[in-house]
Parts: sequence; structure tokens; C-alpha cells
Amino acid sequence: MTTVEATGTERTIIQWVDVARFLCAFFVVLAHVTGWGSNGNFAQSFYYSISRVGVPIFFLLSGYLLLSKEENLSIFFKKRISKVLIPFLVWSIIYDAAYSQPITETVFSLKSAIGLFVRIIRGPRAGHLWFLYYLIGLYLLVPILRVFVKHARKTEFLYYVFLWLLVTSFLPIIEAFTPIKNGFEIYMASGYLGYYLLGYYIGNAENSTKLFYWGVGLFIFGFLTTFSVFYFDLPPLDNELVFRSYTSFNIVMMSLGAFILMKTLGEKSGTAFSKLSKAASQHSFGIYLIHFLVLDWMAFTWEGWGFDRQDGSPLFVIPLVAIIAFLISWAGTYMIRKIPVLRAIV
Repeated sequence: MTTVEATGTERTIIQWVDVARFLCAFFVVLAHVTGWGSNGNFAQSFYYSISRVGVPIFFLLSGYLLLSKEENLSIFFKKRISKVLIPFLVWSIIYDAAYSQPITETVFSLKSAIGLFVRIIRGPRAGHLWFLYYLIGLYLLVPILRVFVKHARKTEFLYYVFLWLLVTSFLPIIEAFTPIKNGFEIYMASGYLGYYLLGYYIGNAENSTKLFYWGVGLFIFGFLTTFSVFYFDLPPLDNELVFRSYTSFNIVMMSLGAFILMKTLGEKSGTAFSKLSKAASQHSFGIYLIHFLVLDWMAFTWEGWGFDRQDGSPLFVIPLVAIIAFLISWAGTYMIRKIPVLRAIV
């Protein structure tokens, strides 16, 4: 989402990044279309499963673009303040007012300001803003990660990726289905850092037929496993880390496969689609930030007109609602960017 800083790379690279960013912005919107269409577990599980690649690929893209660059600390953090920190603060305030218990005093005061600040520090003011908390945390590590990827040998690089997969993907499975419980302090390799490093590694890999088939295989395996989990409601239901989180093994595999396919096919996309992707991708951060409000407004408006959101087949209703919400969010972001004083918030 914040991968708008792809300037300076080759046009073919920009093209596949634009395609990936465009598709993943739509997948994020698709993931949050809930309560629309009649009860249809197959369609809901299908769309939700495929939408799970959206956020991981944004992490992969950010890792690829940021770790491939060289810049001093002052320039790096100056860019991050303008591109991420300002939107983070503004939209946290907006969503706090919309969804939380907003400032109730009729006159703005120091007490109310401190209360707002504390709520923002404690956690996301809307469900989807969690991504920014992790992203800002990863940004603090980027200067160190750049040194690592520049000097690490391939074996050292892959060793960390293996350690990350062990901690985030395999240990939850082992602990859920066996008596084995890990007691070692190896959780410093958890989180989304592995996506960053894998984004750099795969993004800089040369495209090949072999890589493409790896992408196909990983995506099919990951999607079928993820779909089965949600469609059949497979256990464990009380631990999302096993099969349902962005770091679950099946979703990691599906996301890596989708990332490879977007990279290899994105460079070969037709002129019309590449232009559409380029136009949408530069607004992807704003689309991500605003789409929650748009979806709620659509639901409120639809029900206000006397219609039931649960009418219609979810096979068609869910993607239709996602497309409309995506287009409205895109239009809203476009208009905000046209206002100089507001441009910085998207």
C-alpha cells in the first residue's frame, strides 16, 4: 500500500508492482464484504479464502521495494513520516470518532487530546488499521534489514526464512495437535518480518518457467487448504494461528504463490490492464484507508432504502459489492488527492 515509492525502478518492474498492488487492494476490500447475500457457505468461503493473500502481498511488496533501496536514516524516516505516519494519525482520529467512544466534551481540551492519543497508542481504532501498526514497526527495522540483505549469504538468508516459518507456521500446528509445547525463546523470529525478506528475495529473482510453476503449485496447495479450513470449519477453532492467520503455513504458501504469479504474469499484462493497474495502484493506500467507511455507508444506505443485504446469491453479490466499494473508495481517494491540504492523508 505504501509501495508508491517505486520510482527509479525499470518500467517492467513498475508494471508488475502496479498489477500486484491493484489486485491486492481489491482483495483487501473483498475480505471485508460481510453480511451481504443469502447464506451461502461455499461462495463466502471461496471469496474470503482467496482474499487472504491481499495483506501478505502488501508486506511482500514493501519488503521488495524498501530493502532494494539505499538511503541514509534521515531521508528514510522523513519519507516515512509523510507517507505513513501522517495518514496513520489522521485516519486513527477519524475512525476513533466514527467507531469508538469519541471525544464527548463540547470544548476540545488537553484531557480529551491525551485520551485520544492513549487510545491510538493502545491499538487500532478500526479493524483494518492493525496493518499500519505492524508496518510502522517493520519500518523501524528496515535500516538494519538493508544491511542484512546486502551482506548475508544465500544460506544465511534462507536460514532466517526457515526459522521464521518454524516459529510462525509450524510450531502452532505442532502445539495444537501434539503434546509438544515449545519452551525455548525463539519468538524473536515471529511476526511479518519473513514476508519482508521473502518479498526482497522473490522480487529480485529472475523470472523463469520453473519459478512460474512453483507459483502455480504453491497457490493451488495454499488455496485448497485454506478453502477447506473455512468451508468445513476445520479445527482448531480457538487458535487462528494454526490455519487461519496471515502467518499460517497454508496462507503463507498461497500468498507466496500468488506473489510469484503476479510478478511473472504482471510483466506480461496487456496495455489496457497495465494502465488500469497503474492508475489504481497509486491510490491503493487511500483505498485501503477509506474502504471501511465506504462499506458501512453502503450497508446503511441499502438498508435505509428498505432493502435486505442478505438478498441475492453471495456468489454474485459479494464480488459486486466489493467492486462497487472499491470504485467508490478509489473515487474518494482521487478527490482527496486533488485537495492540496488533504493530499498528505492518503
